[in-house]
Amino acid sequence: MSTSELQHHERQLHELASEFEALHVRVRDVSYTPGADALRRIGPLLLAAQDLTATALVRLNALHNSPFVAAAGRRSSLERLSSVLVASSLVNNALTLALHANPGEGELSAGSRPFDGRTGTARQAEAILLIVGHLGEAATRLERSAIVCRHLAADIVRDLTGVQSCRTR
Repeated sequence: MSTSELQHHERQLHELASEFEALHVRVRDVSYTPGADALRRIGPLLLAAQDLTATALVRLNALHNSPFVAAAGRRSSLERLSSVLVASSLVNNALTLALHANPGEGELSAGSRPFDGRTGTARQAEAILLIVGHLGEAATRLERSAIVCRHLAADIVRDLTGVQSCRTR
């Protein structure tokens, strides 16, 4: 594998890690009130996570089709990047569950009464706890994914250094 190909994969993994880190910050710092506001604020995070999952799949495919993984011991790199893809999918799931836990506004079925008073307060408190839990799970998975991408990039740099030192001998 050429030096430029290794550098290309290393750069892409660092970019992917940066994207995971940026989304981690956005998810960790999102503020909202239950209802329509939560939908407006969490919905875009879900869309960004879906884009990130697609990008992770593209990176996995590129690495899979490269000579890098043919080297002894590099199969584990594919497995680690596959785990990033799984984690990214689980981020999508956690954000979707956060939206699902969000109490809708004005969504009463036929014959039901609005939640107000103690019942409404209890329902809103329960929803907030669920949403916070799902957002926390998503943030943790995003942070771990960034770390794995950085480690993979470091592995490529080590291989790149090895290739360059072999050429100078």
